[in-house]
Amino acid sequence: MNKNIKTLKTDFAEAFKHYKNKNFKNAEITCYKILSIDPNHLDSISLLGSISALNKNFDKAQEFMHKILKIDSKNISALNNLGTAYKELGKTKEAIITYQKVLEINPNHVNGNYNLGSTYYQLKEFKNAKKYLQKTIGLQNNFALAFLGLANVHADLKEYGEALSSYQKAIEINPQLIMAYNNIGLLYRQLNDFSNAKENYQKAIKIKPDYANSHHNLALTYKEIGDFNKSIECHENAIKYEPENLMHYHFLSELKKDILNTDLEKKINKKIYEKKTTRNNLAFGNFILAKYERRAKNYQKEFNYLTDGHKNFFYMYKKKFDLNNKFCFDDVHKIMEGGKITKTNIKENIDVRPIFIIGLPRTGTTLVERIISSGEKFLPIGEETEIIGYYITKKILEKQSLNLGKDYEIRNELVGIYKERGLILKKYDYTFTDKSLDNFFYLELINQIFPNAKIINCRRNVLSSIMSIFQNILTSLSWTHRMDDIFKYFDNYFSIIETYNSVNPNSIYELNFEKLIDSPEEESKKLMKFCELPWNKKCLEFYKRKDLFSKTASNIQIREGIFKHAKDKYLPYKKLLSKYEKKYSWFK
Repeated sequence: MNKNIKTLKTDFAEAFKHYKNKNFKNAEITCYKILSIDPNHLDSISLLGSISALNKNFDKAQEFMHKILKIDSKNISALNNLGTAYKELGKTKEAIITYQKVLEINPNHVNGNYNLGSTYYQLKEFKNAKKYLQKTIGLQNNFALAFLGLANVHADLKEYGEALSSYQKAIEINPQLIMAYNNIGLLYRQLNDFSNAKENYQKAIKIKPDYANSHHNLALTYKEIGDFNKSIECHENAIKYEPENLMHYHFLSELKKDILNTDLEKKINKKIYEKKTTRNNLAFGNFILAKYERRAKNYQKEFNYLTDGHKNFFYMYKKKFDLNNKFCFDDVHKIMEGGKITKTNIKENIDVRPIFIIGLPRTGTTLVERIISSGEKFLPIGEETEIIGYYITKKILEKQSLNLGKDYEIRNELVGIYKERGLILKKYDYTFTDKSLDNFFYLELINQIFPNAKIINCRRNVLSSIMSIFQNILTSLSWTHRMDDIFKYFDNYFSIIETYNSVNPNSIYELNFEKLIDSPEEESKKLMKFCELPWNKKCLEFYKRKDLFSKTASNIQIREGIFKHAKDKYLPYKKLLSKYEKKYSWFK
């Protein structure tokens, strides 16, 4: 018996040596040899589970962990690994329950807390994610990945100072942690600090030159500041290191249309029909193929490719997008109907004069913002700040009430946030733009918080707007990936604007995109007059500005000045959407 035990120890040491040397096949053979002698040898079963996980065979890993738990139901290591297998298999509820069992046995289990926090983050349950990641750091303050995870939570909660601090702590512990540098770059881009964004992406690339993700993000940064040549170079680097990732070809084709040749078309068709192709390649492959059909004026085929592309893209982020759609189609309406602010006579920060630019995507909002901010009087611009919507939602969750509080207290808090973003300055008479298009959901509340605000609603031919949204792939907007959702969102928008105008007549400036591009001087003068800002020819020469940036799909167009669009450009698509004419009167 003792001889067998000694032999098993020797054999397992050999198996583990193979495992450490990444010779997984021999490690498995040795483990199975051990199990033929002792079927309950826990170390061998555990090692086989680890090898299965490394080989991405999480179903098999799950089986091995269950086998261990039949022998020892409180084996913490097996429970923790089983939770990870569940997580990788998309069984997040089972993963959470399993990690919680780990913490029932040992509340101070470092990996159990970390894994539970990471799983909650994956589910966008940020409060719980923060709780367990902070507990992890309290237990082990040199856990770089825990700081990275906590930083990501802070970033998603728009707690940018705390996020930056946690990213920096992660780097202090592990200076080679490329994801931390990359995510700092994302954070700075969110704050429109493009210089620091570039610097951090470049640090990630210096550590790992083949890190395609940072090449891609650096390309987007250069595009946003208008350096298209460098953007192309970075996209080409991303392709160099990830030649099978069709996303990179999609973004490169926006700047370098001559890559849309026969060879690329063949590559894409081959890639999307591969047996094990990814959702990412299905999405972006279809998006690219749609461009070929648009160029050939095969509009039905283009539409079909776009539909398939959006379907696959939505599926990639289904949990997140389902939550976002629930918010914009259900939850936000409860806020609109029940949200209340207590009116007072206190005038603190009453002289703050935001200019809110609202509307639907692809209706000229970026153009309008550039006209307003490029005249004789310089204005800070807040492109897609999302400050109002995020603040109101967070306040409701904190208070567990739709009663937001006193008007001046809310105004003071929002002014503080806008100041942190560098948008409110005395030298600009406390005037700035906020082009968060979904602010139309909060018009009544905005009216009470900022009584001196100006509101500009941008409108465009509905068919043009819908098809431009569908063609331009607005990746972050969940409702833009299914045509039914697009029409539903448009219908909500028209209803909300109509209701607000009936109660507050003449309080919104209605800007017509087609009129603006047909008569730019006349219409821009009217616009500036409404904003109580001086007009001069620089308003229409915004494209000459060296500091011009944009993170929207209009990035390229706004660098070319105002040009007229063919009015029948989108007419061929009308018949493809004919089924919506009966349901939506505004689309007839």
